[in-house]
Amino acid sequence: MNASQRNARPAPKSGKRPLPSDYSGVLADMKQTISEARRRALSAVNRELVLLYWQIGRTVVAQQEKRAWGEAVVEQLSIDLRSAFPDMRGLSLPNLWKMRQFFLAYRRVDGWLAQTKLSTASREIGVGETSQEILSTLSRELSSRTLASSILRVSWSHHALICSASDKASEQYFYLQTAIRERWSVRELERQIESDLFTRYVSVKRHPEKCLPKRAERGELLPFKDHYVLDFLGLEEGHTERQLRKAMLSNLRDVFLEFGRDFTLVGEEHPITIGDDAFRVDLLLFHRRLQCLVAVELKSGKFKPEYIGKCQFYLAALDEYVRLPHEKPSVGLILCKSASGVQMRLALTLAARRVGIATYQTALPDEQLILRRLEESPAPIGSSKTTPGPAEVEQ
Repeated sequence: MNASQRNARPAPKSGKRPLPSDYSGVLADMKQTISEARRRALSAVNRELVLLYWQIGRTVVAQQEKRAWGEAVVEQLSIDLRSAFPDMRGLSLPNLWKMRQFFLAYRRVDGWLAQTKLSTASREIGVGETSQEILSTLSRELSSRTLASSILRVSWSHHALICSASDKASEQYFYLQTAIRERWSVRELERQIESDLFTRYVSVKRHPEKCLPKRAERGELLPFKDHYVLDFLGLEEGHTERQLRKAMLSNLRDVFLEFGRDFTLVGEEHPITIGDDAFRVDLLLFHRRLQCLVAVELKSGKFKPEYIGKCQFYLAALDEYVRLPHEKPSVGLILCKSASGVQMRLALTLAARRVGIATYQTALPDEQLILRRLEESPAPIGSSKTTPGPAEVEQ
């Protein structure tokens, strides 16, 4: 046998060798481990970058306030930093102005939070995965630990959009916390800002009697709101329930941005056969985080108490015939054009915990109503508008 024959690899056999029975599980675990490691690495890099930009912005603001640094000095600073770190992006003059804007914006938000004593967001968001060393650095400069943690939980690109969207602390804080809760990408955040979600949100008249049952505030009905703004559907005032359903299906992406990212569509007019009778749920959704089916009943008119019984019947049928063994009990949402507060309150008192009621509107209110709602929101400390600088012009 010559050398070439000894070193030659054995010819591959026809067909693949069967893999071990546990191979798929091992592969899945390894993929998850790698994905989580990459996510943690990216998060760590993002936190360091955001903190660095915060410190640069703080320094620029301090020198402007104490030493009266002008635009020429900041421009020279950018030139020298880029010369010292030629391989580092983000040290351009427009970016330095954005870092200044970034620091000023969240310092203003921190003052507004201290004045309003807002605590809802801290219950909803939590501190998450944040380096204690980095967090303590920000916490020493901000009175709100929740704000310090939240700043480190989105990317610099998110902050650049939020800080340039408005000079109102309430609006900036709203977009920051909503981006975290809904896990918006930069593009989704930009879309929501362009659609003026904050104005739509504050313009909704909220009635205490339309709220979900108190016992359900932290339970199955937590993801639902009392009111939804569906102006993007383009419906006329006298639309039918069928037109409402079709418009929602044609605009699913926007519907899920309004409802929440955890929802997915199972089907429209989803059939449930019980004996010889067939029933149809207007929209059947699935909530990934809650791991349960969501039956949505659409009503283009005023709420009626009998809607509750019908929805409860659908939930019982879904649990009996559709729900999978690992899923949690189904929940229901009755979406109406309008509702009587007293009827709503009494119906919810008698309703099961798994039924929520909400109203919707298909057009934005007039400009004067929006302005009145905005004026009702607490003004931040030092809310007088500063002179626009390059950071407010450069994107």
